[in-house]
Amino acid sequence: KNWSASYLGNFVGSLIMAYLAFKSGTLGAAPGAVNIATAKCSLTWEAAFSRGILCNWLVCMAVYMASGCSSMIGKMTAVWFPISAFVALGLDHSVANMFIIPLGMLRGAEITIGQFFTKNLIPVTLGNIVGGALCVMLPYGTTYGNWFKKKEEE
Repeated sequence: KNWSASYLGNFVGSLIMAYLAFKSGTLGAAPGAVNIATAKCSLTWEAAFSRGILCNWLVCMAVYMASGCSSMIGKMTAVWFPISAFVALGLDHSVANMFIIPLGMLRGAEITIGQFFTKNLIPVTLGNIVGGALCVMLPYGTTYGNWFKKKEEE
């Protein structure tokens, strides 16, 4: 329920932002969004899925590390490096792609709605789930939480 509401809310908000950015006229004639959207929708399913895993692994580690910091500068530093790495490596996050690909489409990228979903959003979203759940939550939950422990061990 929470994932569905959050995903839908992010999707609607991203579409609104893309539309407003397009209509604002502030982007000029630069082809950046078109090139990015085209590249992201040209990936193989396996590449998009793998980029999704790596991306959300870094994003979840950023959140996890920031939650262990008490100062604002500590939180900012903890988030800075993993997020900078995901951007520098060109990895894919479903919510970021909910904005940049529709923006590219509005600006003329030759991508259909079907291609947006099948070539990017679905494999990236599934990869993000694997990256967050299996690569971050599972190891930390089993190591520091009560997962897989018998009742008498608690």
